[in-house]
Amino acid sequence: MNIEEIALKMELLERQNLSKSAEITNYTQSALTAKVKKMEREIGQDVFKRTPQGLKLTEVGQHYLQFLKKVAEQYEDFLHTIGPTQTSILVGTSHTTIKIYGPSIMNALQTSRSPIDVDFTVESSTALNHKVHLAEIDCALTSNPIKHYSDLHYDVLATETFEVISSSAHIIDFDQRTPVTLLVLSKGCMYTHALAQWLTDKQVPFTMKEIKSVSSILDFLEIEHTLAVLNTKLLALYPCPDLHFYDLDGLHSVIETVYIYKKDDSKQPFILQLKQVIESLLEQN
Repeated sequence: MNIEEIALKMELLERQNLSKSAEITNYTQSALTAKVKKMEREIGQDVFKRTPQGLKLTEVGQHYLQFLKKVAEQYEDFLHTIGPTQTSILVGTSHTTIKIYGPSIMNALQTSRSPIDVDFTVESSTALNHKVHLAEIDCALTSNPIKHYSDLHYDVLATETFEVISSSAHIIDFDQRTPVTLLVLSKGCMYTHALAQWLTDKQVPFTMKEIKSVSSILDFLEIEHTLAVLNTKLLALYPCPDLHFYDLDGLHSVIETVYIYKKDDSKQPFILQLKQVIESLLEQN
């Protein structure tokens, strides 16, 4: 039985709700039911009793949970005794952030022979914020979300600007309120929210299209009544001289980039090490 299996068994025994455990672990409910049956076969007794209110731990199940917790604690003590090892950190980023900083972060960690092994997951700022809160990911580097959770740190690492652009051959007169197509890397991006709100306030009809490639966005700008919103640094990586940049009254084009992480986390020393690496890269830029 490896440590991942122990963690999964503890999740099932502590939560006593297979449907909720399925949401958190990304297993299907039927797969977790099979794991419970396997667990019960391994120890030869039931760990759950079925009641009208749902699953409840049997006395054996309670003892088994305490046993698993002791095993997990002993494993943590063992890792502490042998010293730093390779620690995997799951980092959430936006599409923009990973394109700008992802390769530099990985290169810096490899160059310094850091014990941190980073995996990235890409989603909207709002989704990443919620996933750190639920401990589904370890930390996130993204635009400052609207909602702040009390159990999380939101360390501002940089301020980013974004650009509203179109082809210089198809400059848009927003006063005419002609329907436009808005091209974005992510519908959940704070840049997207800011421009979408500005268009709504100005009563400019728009259709939003999510396109995951910057080069494709730039190609589609050749279509009339089409505009895009992109991070300034990211746009600079794709030289395109035939662009028109808009200076829109009332649109605040500055977004804070924050590093989000739990206030109480067993991986916090490594999470803070990763933060230092990112801060160093931001200073260089």
